[in-house]
Amino acid sequence: MSNRLCVPPVSFGYLLPVVVAVFVHGSIFYLLWNSSEQNTFGSQSVCIRSILDGEEYCRPSCEFGHFSLYGMKQCHPWLTCESLQDVNIVRTIGGGLVKKVYLARWRNFNVAYSQLTASHYRRDFQQGIKILKHFHGRPKMIQLIGLCDDIMITEFHSLGEATKFSLHLNTFPERNTIFQRFLFCIDYVEILSELHSSTENVTYVMCDTNSLNKVFTQYLLSEDMRLVLNDVDSVAEVTKVDGKWRGIKCGKYELDGEFVAPEQRWGFEADYDDNEMKAYDEKTDIWKIPSVCNYFLGNSAEATSIQMRLLDIHMACKHLNSEARPTAQLILRTYRNVLNQVFQINEEK
Repeated sequence: MSNRLCVPPVSFGYLLPVVVAVFVHGSIFYLLWNSSEQNTFGSQSVCIRSILDGEEYCRPSCEFGHFSLYGMKQCHPWLTCESLQDVNIVRTIGGGLVKKVYLARWRNFNVAYSQLTASHYRRDFQQGIKILKHFHGRPKMIQLIGLCDDIMITEFHSLGEATKFSLHLNTFPERNTIFQRFLFCIDYVEILSELHSSTENVTYVMCDTNSLNKVFTQYLLSEDMRLVLNDVDSVAEVTKVDGKWRGIKCGKYELDGEFVAPEQRWGFEADYDDNEMKAYDEKTDIWKIPSVCNYFLGNSAEATSIQMRLLDIHMACKHLNSEARPTAQLILRTYRNVLNQVFQINEEK
């Protein structure tokens, strides 16, 4: 497969009017940026501006073992088994093999109530809890609220899964801009960067992402239209042992299709043999970045302009040799540079 397939064909005739249009509307993009991305005030509060009613909502930042929801003035300890008597299930809102998810109410707040589906998935369920604890306080990770045996309470986001991003952009046309779409790309790579570089001896890999649609089911949309990583049950750990990285395999079954990285495919005429399948690492996430970002950007002339600026880094993501692919940190820096070049906004935090 040619590396150039990672970016759709580009019509160069689009570029001049697109660049002009981007700068003409620069003031609009700047307003959207200020309204949706000024999330942290000092070190004490986190604020968003909801697209649903235009209002600003804040909550305090909390230390490990505590949580807060938008509208709360103080942090609260994680809910325990004793606290569950204050949690009332409203209705089913989702789920999969590992857990079933309900909308629930706690003290007039909506929360997500997740319950293990079967005991043989407990290891995956506990892995998800471990990941949420590890990334406590990260704004683009779902917030853990409480635990009790095979029950987990997390923050609820009313806009739902990222699979609905196009629907919400159409519902709120003032946000259906190339600027907003590119912010989704930045969020996605920023989350991967967090996963890949959070500790010195462990790198986290998104395993349950073997198709484009499956990727989007792992994320939620916050009320200010930013990505939040939600489903982390299948996040695997690449660990360093005796100075060497020990790879992983995402399940014991054969993966296929051009969306998954080449090293994740069997590639032999003989029947699949998991014992002979080689392990891999976080560079499988890198392979998928161009496909995910291009889908977020869409097919407009403005999207084509952004894709042209990302052409080199996206081609590098599709290198057949996984070791030659860039890191998520490098891709994030490239994305932020493009954001600054096109919209004159510095996204560094």
